[in-house]
Parts: sequence; C-alpha cells; structure tokens
Amino acid sequence: MKKKNISRVLLTALAVLMTLTLTLTGCGGGSSSSNTSDVGTADGVAGTIKIGYVLPLTGPMASYSVGGVGARYIAEEALKIINDERGGIDIGGQKMKVEIIWGDTESDPTKAQEVATKLVTSDKVNILFGEWTPATTSPVSAVAERNKVPAILANGPDTSWLEGGPYDWSFGLFFNYDWFIDEYFNAWDEMDTNKKIGLVLDSNVDGVGMADIMKVKAAERGYTIVDPGRFPEGTKDYMQVLTQIQNENCDILVSSLLNPELVTVWNQCQQLGYTPKTAVLSKGMHLASEINALGEGKGEGLCIETQWSPQFPWINSLNGKDAQTLSDEYEAAINSSPDLELGWDWTLFEVAYDALSRAGSLDPEAIRQALIATDLETTYGKIVFAENHVGYCPIVFGQWLTDEKWGYKKVVIAAGHVPEVTQLTAPVYIPGYNSSK
Repeated sequence: MKKKNISRVLLTALAVLMTLTLTLTGCGGGSSSSNTSDVGTADGVAGTIKIGYVLPLTGPMASYSVGGVGARYIAEEALKIINDERGGIDIGGQKMKVEIIWGDTESDPTKAQEVATKLVTSDKVNILFGEWTPATTSPVSAVAERNKVPAILANGPDTSWLEGGPYDWSFGLFFNYDWFIDEYFNAWDEMDTNKKIGLVLDSNVDGVGMADIMKVKAAERGYTIVDPGRFPEGTKDYMQVLTQIQNENCDILVSSLLNPELVTVWNQCQQLGYTPKTAVLSKGMHLASEINALGEGKGEGLCIETQWSPQFPWINSLNGKDAQTLSDEYEAAINSSPDLELGWDWTLFEVAYDALSRAGSLDPEAIRQALIATDLETTYGKIVFAENHVGYCPIVFGQWLTDEKWGYKKVVIAAGHVPEVTQLTAPVYIPGYNSSK
C-alpha cells in the first residue's frame, strides 16, 4: 500500500512537470527548427531578421567583393540606414533589426552549397543572398528550393541560372545574356576590324554558353568566328589555342575566364607577339587593380562587359544617392576604384528591404509573395521580377583607358540596351596591334 502511494505521488509530480514544460515551451521557452513565427529569433534575441549572405570571400573569385572588404562596407552602410536610422523593419507591428551572417564559398560551387545549407538548417536564416556567377547563384538556389527559403541571387547571366529552374523560392538579379553579347558587337561595329573573332573559352557553363551565343550573333551580324574549342577550367597553357587564333589573323580576341587564367592568356599573347586590335577579357578583370597587375601599359584598350558606372542615372532607394555619389563614397571608404559590386550589393539590400517591409511577416510564403510583387526603382533602375523570377539589370560595354588616379579607368563605349546611358566614349585600339596582314 505504501509503495502504491509513492507511485501515485511520483506520477503526479511527473505530470505537473510535463505540464509546466509544455506551458513554458508554448510561451517561447523552447526552440524551433522552422520559421513558423512572424517574430523571428537570432541567438535567442527576439526581433532579429537574419540574412545569410553567401559569396566568395576567398579564392580566385574573391576579387569581385574585394576580398570581402567592399561587400562588408556596403552591408554596413545599408544596415546603418535600416537598423540605426529607421530602427529596423516593421514586422507585424514590431520593429526588427537585420543581422547578416556571412558564408564564404571559397570560390567553389560545392562549398557554396554547403555554406548555404548550414545557414538555412543551423542558423535559421529568413532570407538567403547568393552572389557572383553561376558558381554561387546556382547552388544557393538549389538549397533555397529544397528548403523553401526565399533567396535573392545577384550577378550572372540569366541563361546559366535558368537552366536550374523553374524556381519557386529563388529570385535573380541578372543580366540578359543576349544583350550582353549584343553590346560586344555594338562596340565592334564602331571599329575598323577584319571582323574575325578568336575565342578562348573553357568548358565551364559560362564558356559553353558564350561560345554558342557568339556563333549565332556573329553569323547574324557579319562576323567570322575562329573557335579552337573548349578546354578544362583552370588550364595554364593556352599557346596552342592562341597560335591558331593568331594564324587566322583575328583582329578581335574574346576570353571569359577567372582572373588568374586571363592574366596567363594575355601574357602568352605577348609571348607569341600577337596583339589584336581589340580584346575582351571577361568574367575577371573588373577592377583597376587587376588591370594594373598585367604590367605597365598592358591594360590599355582592353574591353569588358560593364555592370557598374558612375554614369548610370538611377537613384538608390535606401539612401537617395546617385551613382556618382555612391562611387565617390566607395573610393574614399576602401581606397579602391568603384566597380560592379556597387550595383549588385546595394540592389540586394534594396530589394530585400522593400519585400520584407511589404510582407509584414517572416513567414517564408509571405516573403516569397512580396518578392513576386516587386516593382522598385533602385540603384540599378526598375526591378520587376519576370515570370521566370529574373529581375533584369543593366549591362553595358566598357573599355580600360589610362587614368592618373587608379592607373586605369573604365569608360562606357556601347550601351544599346541601356538608352538611359547617353554619354559614350569612342573606342580605341590596343597599342601596337599587329594581327591583320
């Protein structure tokens, strides 16, 4: 009888304990692995919106973010406005501040997927950012789709990204690849060349895509393509490829590779004594510091697609500043020439702030619907996501010319698809060109 009484006491105590535990959990004393509440948490602090920012902070693609210095500067500037000046974003009547959790891809697609997965499953971010070429945007999108987390991707051609679609949760700030290549030809049409184009493109998705489009565009616009074929990414010896192009007397050279490979390509051109009239060194070579690294005088006249210019006429929706002001402030803050990341980084924050403000909730579906309805004037002009979830951004064609301040300065020489850019510079030829016979 005594044992039975003891058992009843123990059972009663356990029941009370369980009831208390459930009550405390329901009041927020426990943790959850999913974003089911309109009020998010970060490290146990209520009222924080978490953005997981995936980008190459190290490795060969780190130059895009200036080793993270440029990206962090713009993030800090955006958060000063959002968190300090505006007190956060109104989510269900509560002002919530934004926290950035950085994820380094190390310039590797597999690492990008690993980092994005951790941000979603362990850090419980509310939105993912993925930035810089398909090596980041595609794997981050895959993680977002799998876990039903809203993601905003930036910088890259639409075609490469769309191959992984259709998308429900991912939204891309990209350039149209057809427009991209059109601007090449728009510039070349203003030059006196033999209209022969030599391609130095690898087997990466970017290289394959560019080769295919170049061939179609060349046929349409009266140019001849000399294509030695694809080679593995990271190739170090381009002599055979370049010799074939030189022997065909190509006035135009086009290469789209990562920065270390582009340096090798251009150096080997010099070793062969091959200097085309004009050359595109694409994908890398976006910063004046990278052009300077080629050696004195070796960057004059080189061309590249251009995704940022102080000449852009649009206004930043967060701070009301124009492109020239943003460029000047960037130069002063990090002592570097301003370039493409200015547009992409700012627009990521502009679009995210706008969508979260309209969503009024951290429910993933509410954020997704807000992104679908985006109609915003930004640093990159008007952003509206098409049915394929791409918000198209400007792409123009630039050329590097000698500059006293940074060694080289990029000017815009073609902007057929961006009529808002009205001040164009006449293209020049590479000094010492000798390709034509």
